[in-house]
Amino acid sequence: MNPMLLLGLGFLAQGMFSARFLIQLVKTEKSGKVANPLIFWQLSLFASLLLMVYGTFRHDVIIVVGQLIGYYIYIRNLQLKNSWELFPKAVRRIFLIIPIFFFAYIFGFREKDFFQLINNPELDAVLLTWGSIGQVIFTGRFLIQWYVSEKQKKSVFPNTFWIVSILGAMIIAIYAIIRKDAVLFIGQSFGLVVYFRNLWVSYWPDKKKKGDLILKLKDSGIYILLVLMVLVLFFNLGGWSVTESSEARYAQIGKEMFESGDWIHPKLMEIHHYHKPPFTYWVTAISYKIFGISPFSARFFLQISALIQIVLAYLLAKVAFKDQRKALLSAILYAACPLLIIGVRGLTTDMFLTTWVLAGIYFNWKYRDEKKPLFAVLSFLCYGFGFLTKGPVVWIVPFTLELAWWIRGKKKPQFKWPQIVGWFLMLGIGFSWFIYLYIEDSRFLDYFLFKHTVQRFASDTFKRGQPFYFYWVILLVLSFPWFLLILTRLKKLWKSNTETAVLMFGFLVSLVFFSISQSKLILYILPLMAGMILVAVVAWEDLSISQKKKWEKGQLILHLLIWGGFCLLPWIEPRAILSMKFWLIWFLTISFLLALWKTGIHVKNRAIFSSLVFTVGLTLIASYFFSANLGLVNDTKRVVELIDEVSSPDERIVIFDKRLPSILFNSDRDVLSIYDGDDGLNREVQFEEDDRWKEYLINLKEDPNWIQVPNHQSGIWLAKERREMPALENGKVWKELGRIDGYKLLRIK
Repeated sequence: MNPMLLLGLGFLAQGMFSARFLIQLVKTEKSGKVANPLIFWQLSLFASLLLMVYGTFRHDVIIVVGQLIGYYIYIRNLQLKNSWELFPKAVRRIFLIIPIFFFAYIFGFREKDFFQLINNPELDAVLLTWGSIGQVIFTGRFLIQWYVSEKQKKSVFPNTFWIVSILGAMIIAIYAIIRKDAVLFIGQSFGLVVYFRNLWVSYWPDKKKKGDLILKLKDSGIYILLVLMVLVLFFNLGGWSVTESSEARYAQIGKEMFESGDWIHPKLMEIHHYHKPPFTYWVTAISYKIFGISPFSARFFLQISALIQIVLAYLLAKVAFKDQRKALLSAILYAACPLLIIGVRGLTTDMFLTTWVLAGIYFNWKYRDEKKPLFAVLSFLCYGFGFLTKGPVVWIVPFTLELAWWIRGKKKPQFKWPQIVGWFLMLGIGFSWFIYLYIEDSRFLDYFLFKHTVQRFASDTFKRGQPFYFYWVILLVLSFPWFLLILTRLKKLWKSNTETAVLMFGFLVSLVFFSISQSKLILYILPLMAGMILVAVVAWEDLSISQKKKWEKGQLILHLLIWGGFCLLPWIEPRAILSMKFWLIWFLTISFLLALWKTGIHVKNRAIFSSLVFTVGLTLIASYFFSANLGLVNDTKRVVELIDEVSSPDERIVIFDKRLPSILFNSDRDVLSIYDGDDGLNREVQFEEDDRWKEYLINLKEDPNWIQVPNHQSGIWLAKERREMPALENGKVWKELGRIDGYKLLRIK
């Protein structure tokens, strides 16, 4: 059988096995007692059959024998539920007979494979035994289920089934940790949630009437969501190194700040870098101090920031709508926001800025609601730290919201003592770093205020120009159907309650502002997303069931199209490596998206959960794609490894016409950059106190003969593969040492 088709069968089977427990858990939550849905056994039967086909063609005795016992138990449960007779007689006979042929083939022609597995020198005997015990226990749980069902003459899940499942899952989870198999561990972690929850419901059933799943989870839902997002956000977080250019730049500045101890004057590759205020660098340096310098450390507080934002979206919705259901829906939908996931997978200022903006807005609205002065002060305090993160952009969303309160709510800004104290605190904190640097050098005011604020907005100084509709297209695709839903209901939303109208006005006016700006990057609009999501929840709740079904179908089609598009990756980018774990997550996500339609989740909640499943799957699959395709994601980790392989540790690295801070991040060697026209190396050196920066950056345009000097030619030279190197004199030549991930290593001989 074709290897890819065989692999697909195996992954499809695993997806069906996972989907059955998702459906069972949701039906349990809805009914308030342990559910035993018919589809659980139907999915189990088909998945088991597929896995036996997979095991037979893989000549894997363990898989076939392991599934054989469960297979007939699944059939027996269908009989006990009076559903086996629904299959045509011929189909039933095929189902009953076909596993025997698989079994006979394995032991009749492939018995040596069993003994080869047992005597495999690559597997530690203790580890193999431990994993085997877990599998035996996992298989045994269905024997227990079958025995109890026969005694009661009906298909049931006894408490012993869940207890044995927990024991088996824990053993296999430990096995996965030792084997460093993240996919197996995540799979067992999900299983443990299902098993513990069913055991809890079995002993302490929910005696409330059936109802809305969201309302049933109103007290615990936010905590369950946060636990899920912790697992997702930290999944394989350090599996790839910092990527060029933005993440590597911020990570390296934090590294140099940590190593130098200078927390006031950020440096990039030993040259002052004042493009952004220092808060992001401070947080990154603190993370290095706690965890050591690593990609995980660089991204750690981004994940914490995302979790805080989810909580803030939840709290802001509670304040705005006074509705527990809308608050939890807002939190789930914010966690499902693709822009949030993009933000946590690469170190930038935008994640931290968004946290401060949301915190400031929440405390401001809390003050409006409860009139406690402390909330007003905390609001300004957050804006102050936001200014220390990215400058004046922190005020855009809060300003538009205040304008909306004035226009729609007829509430003018207040200037009582809490606001006055708050203004002083905000300006004192926000301007502190800027004032300090201005006192050191008065040119800094013009540099930051005009070049890095006014010019970024009014001109394409930093070559980040995009058309006006750039963000609108992004939101239509990444936030479907929520952004489009808002656009189709603008008039009705404006006439709804004041809070909704204010949030919508703030979101749309801010979006227009960022669309007018000449400098555009996708994460610039992240501070707007919470407002959009809260308004989208209101719009969604106002739809009829039939309208929701139409939007939901469109969402599912888009999700499946995007997910199906991953199958085209090998043709779009032949260099892409798609590992087995990549495809396993792909199948699991597809299975979960389709399973949601069979869980019995009400249509008013299903689209929200679909968004979350889609984004969780996207996060997991992206993590494995990044770690397997370092060259495609601009990760230079393997470049540094090759440098270490072909040179001695004391040799310097000379980077030709490319700014690559990731090389410094991944290596402790001396690094010299050679400028020969690349804009990234056209560094701003006006704030340098002396000429020591010239030890780290050479301008070949000003001094083309520099490279001809013999003592300047030492070290390992690094350049892009297609970059033509300068001609050498005096019989010297370029000797290539190797190529990897789009770069070439050279030495001058």
